[in-house]
Amino acid sequence: MYLQNILLCLIASLVLSTCNRVYVHPFNLFAYNKSECEHIQTQNDTIEKTFLPIPIETEITSEEKIWKVKTYQGKYHFGYLESFLTSLINDLGLRAFEALKGIHTSNTILLPSANFYWSMVSFYLGASGETAISLQKLLGFEHPSGSTSCTSQVNGLKIISKLKTIDSALFSKNGSISVWKTVSIFVSPGVPLSENFIHDLGPSADHLYTRAVNFTDSATSVHLVNEFLDTRLPKKTKSGLTSFDEASNVMYISHVYYKGKVAKSFLIPELQQFWIEPNRQISVPMISASGIFQFKDDSIQNQLVVKIYLGENDFLLLILPTNGNTIENIESSITSYNWQTLNWLNGLSNRYIHLSIPKLEIECSYDAKDILTYMKLSSLLQKTSHFGKLSNEQINIGKILNIVHFELEDSGENEANHIPEKNKGQEPLEVNVNKPFILVFFEGTTKALILLGRIVNPLTII
Repeated sequence: MYLQNILLCLIASLVLSTCNRVYVHPFNLFAYNKSECEHIQTQNDTIEKTFLPIPIETEITSEEKIWKVKTYQGKYHFGYLESFLTSLINDLGLRAFEALKGIHTSNTILLPSANFYWSMVSFYLGASGETAISLQKLLGFEHPSGSTSCTSQVNGLKIISKLKTIDSALFSKNGSISVWKTVSIFVSPGVPLSENFIHDLGPSADHLYTRAVNFTDSATSVHLVNEFLDTRLPKKTKSGLTSFDEASNVMYISHVYYKGKVAKSFLIPELQQFWIEPNRQISVPMISASGIFQFKDDSIQNQLVVKIYLGENDFLLLILPTNGNTIENIESSITSYNWQTLNWLNGLSNRYIHLSIPKLEIECSYDAKDILTYMKLSSLLQKTSHFGKLSNEQINIGKILNIVHFELEDSGENEANHIPEKNKGQEPLEVNVNKPFILVFFEGTTKALILLGRIVNPLTII
């Protein structure tokens, strides 16, 4: 009887504790709490600590030339907040991809979705007043009640903390994915920047630079900025910068570089044909890999899906049109509204495949302001916008360049010694990726959308 009484008490306690749980909307876990708001309200509107960035012509120091490749170390714990933030990253990335499809209708496009989100968070950190509220909505954080009070505003540092957790998972244990992220902020001479803003922005990149450059001398400044980037990025890059907006006084350039390898693969000795149009082909280097891949031949959507792991969790999806379907058809189905119904990750099964895929080297540069304009959000970053946390001066944002460089290589297997993983009793399915396809790069734990693109030419530098 005594044991029964104890058991009944435990059950009653468990029921009561379950009933007393209060659902907390994830928005509130990112928002400022009451004590943080009290601290904010006691602060003066004027930034106390500022600095003047050094001129871009300043001699490069040897320390700035050092580049380090990050690799995955330790365990990273993902929970409800990371999943919630992932949905916001994916939603904004898909909306931006829709804009890019409209701006670039036929050539290769590759959107760094997660890095685009990082860029918008960066400007949210420096924004104030109505501009901060508008950027918060763009990021997907709108208070359930519609309130705009302090406790209805999200803390940008909390967002950055979770973004950094998602980023950290990309660094695979076996070093099969390399990542470099660089942010450069250029301001007109004499424009001070907030020390706190730059400090808070630090986790957004492996390297963060601030320099002063003369916006009114467009030709000279373009040359100096491109030269500056070339000495600090892992590879020569085409920034896409051709001119300065002389009326602006701040420019932001984010560069992200990803390099992955297809496991147990080798480079085919001879160049292979890739059909960039039905009647136009080019010769490109191709990678060969044989083994067990996750695969789906969707006869309803007329598309073939192949999943390629680049690390312990992180993976690429290749979506190829079949049965007369076109890349334009598949691409038109990719929207923020029907993302969950695409089912690319559902119904995959293991299949013994002999895969031939182009060796990729793709670099694309986009002005985020062009994307926002196409999304009918050009007013977000106009001359009258408020960036009181970025500088004491009136800020006029010029270009916001997002540059992505993606490389996919073989793992360096020797063709003669290559022993493919076999599925006993099953002949390999030949999958030759020799025409335009959709490429999706996922962080494998949260399924955050890292890259999303239309690959028309595997060797694209634009």
